[in-house]
Amino acid sequence: ILLAYVSTPRHEGPEVNREMAENDATVLYKAGEKKLGTDEKTFVQIFSQRSAAQLAAINHFYHDKYGHSLKKAIKNETSGNFAHALLTIVQCAESPAKYFAKVLRKAMKGLGTDDTKLLRVIVTRSEIDLHYIKAEYLKKYKKTLNDAVHSETSGHYRAFLLSLLGPNQ
Repeated sequence: ILLAYVSTPRHEGPEVNREMAENDATVLYKAGEKKLGTDEKTFVQIFSQRSAAQLAAINHFYHDKYGHSLKKAIKNETSGNFAHALLTIVQCAESPAKYFAKVLRKAMKGLGTDDTKLLRVIVTRSEIDLHYIKAEYLKKYKKTLNDAVHSETSGHYRAFLLSLLGPNQ
């Protein structure tokens, strides 16, 4: 799935083809919940060829038609790394800010800090949507991302991350 996802060209604009989204929801249902076993090839094809906006619309139609989210269907019909990849794609399509706030929280939660994950997310999202991620982090965890990073890091590394994060909210 990941190879197909990164190697397939797709338009990433905000436009949604509602008819295609509704059809894809039906195709995914037939490839998963409606049959015994799962047609993983169909999931790979749709997930790798559709934009984030289109995948969010597919999730919406799936919920409307079948009474639960595409995420729930993925959890029920797939497992392991394949399920994790599909769920990550859907979560990013729904709300990148929520997804990355959750990733950052996991990177700093508990004993030790996953510095690789923390650094990767802050650096790669700094000029894209970090301000939305910061707002989502505060909303979900009742603590600013700046404060969380400050308490989990030190020295030049802390200063670097805080400079990327910008002013505290």
